[in-house]
Amino acid sequence: MTASARKMQNFQSDSTFFHRNRFLLIFLLIYLVLSVFLFDPKLFTGGDNAVYVNLAQAIANGKGYRDLYLPDEPLHTHYPFGFPLLLSFFILLFGPNTIILKLVMLLIGLGSVCFMYKTGELLLKDRINIVMPYFVSLPVFIKYNHWILSEMPFLFFSLGALYFFMKACEGKTIFYYISFIFATYSFFIRTAGITLIVSLMVFLILKRQYKCLIICLLIFLAVFIPWQIRMLSTSGSVTYIDQLLAMDPFDPALRRIGILDFLARVCNNFIFYFFLIIPKAMLSVIQSKTLVSIIGFLFMPLIVIGFIIRMKRFSILELYFMLSLLLIFIWPQLWSSERYVFPIMPFILMYLFIALYWLSHKITLKFIVPGVVTVVVLLNIIAISIYSIGNVANNIDYIKGDKWAGYTPDFRHFFETIEWTKDNVPEGKIIMARKPEFVYLLAKHKSFIYPHTSDYYKLKDAVLRSDYIIFDKFYIPGKVQHLLLPVIKHNPGMFEIVYETRKPKFFVLKVLRETE
Repeated sequence: MTASARKMQNFQSDSTFFHRNRFLLIFLLIYLVLSVFLFDPKLFTGGDNAVYVNLAQAIANGKGYRDLYLPDEPLHTHYPFGFPLLLSFFILLFGPNTIILKLVMLLIGLGSVCFMYKTGELLLKDRINIVMPYFVSLPVFIKYNHWILSEMPFLFFSLGALYFFMKACEGKTIFYYISFIFATYSFFIRTAGITLIVSLMVFLILKRQYKCLIICLLIFLAVFIPWQIRMLSTSGSVTYIDQLLAMDPFDPALRRIGILDFLARVCNNFIFYFFLIIPKAMLSVIQSKTLVSIIGFLFMPLIVIGFIIRMKRFSILELYFMLSLLLIFIWPQLWSSERYVFPIMPFILMYLFIALYWLSHKITLKFIVPGVVTVVVLLNIIAISIYSIGNVANNIDYIKGDKWAGYTPDFRHFFETIEWTKDNVPEGKIIMARKPEFVYLLAKHKSFIYPHTSDYYKLKDAVLRSDYIIFDKFYIPGKVQHLLLPVIKHNPGMFEIVYETRKPKFFVLKVLRETE
């Protein structure tokens, strides 16, 4: 074959690739453009992101999987290592630059769109091109692709595992092994991935694929056993089972739930998710709780119908969906949020559209599906436009040098206070703060949170283990004033105010250790 002929063949091959994937490329471009409008350089204020980055730095620095921000740098026992390990590769290359890490999250989001589309092709064929505009315009999916949280990576690896598994079920056995690797890694990003592992194994048993079952089990156990040995060897660690069974997950040592408590939790979560969280995530432009509940009443029967229709062609998706819902319903309601329903939102959308196609066929109104898509996409664009107005303005201020642009005054003052400690608190000093992970991330000072107890002597002992205290005035509910004020009032000579902000006033107190 001549060089000219080879070039022509390559050109035709490339043209075929672009033609075959033209819709996917269009959806990726739309998702990217919308993501740029909503891109937010700010740190998520919850604190999980700071913990992930700190853990990633520990791995990148060769210190192991440790909480570097705590004074004694203990082994970390709460979050699985998958997400910090992923971040550590980019920290090795670029350092702990949060903007770079946010761009990595955006790329992972684009990968999730690819897997959503390819999985939908296997499930819905060409009809996925009707579902995707809804998917890529959902503000919740755009929001999570610039937060350094585990939701988007978990979605990427779990969707990847399901896609490769479904491809393997078509006869391409090699994809089973890729699926097992993706599923195992998803478990070590979020422990909720156990539903995916169980789904794969149960489905393999149902299909009598015992060889693949053993390989899947071996791949999972090869990582799970060493991790569990490490966890069991770490004293004082609180497991997810402890938190699941606790009445108060923030204090698993308290009373555990009984049967009636458990049933009440399931019912409350069912109502909360189907009539508030899910419809709110699907139509975020609607602010009225009443309207959101009405949307829930309209959508829930359709989602159930779509699921029942799919059960006639039972696949790994239905099994995974059922187990994931079960886990969500039994999880403590205190933590109920869109974060937990996020990984199954793609399937909720697919079941919704399966039901809409069924309904349009039953009542012979072909415009139902395109009508719903058009209305919802327009509403999502309106929501994105509303969000982007303030977001773009904040980003312009950020580029001009206001690194705290867009934060509420309390968090602005909190981060300003931490920045002050970076330059004015000597190295090696320990700071007690409500969000110690941020203190280390932004100022590299060891820090710990004050004890959540009203015991005066335990609080005083904690104060004596610190050199400085960030006394906060967060708008969000907190106990710092209630908990620490008795110690401060009874020991006035023990503290010196070395820094304070404008209202709401945040203080840095230097601990003098002079007791009455």
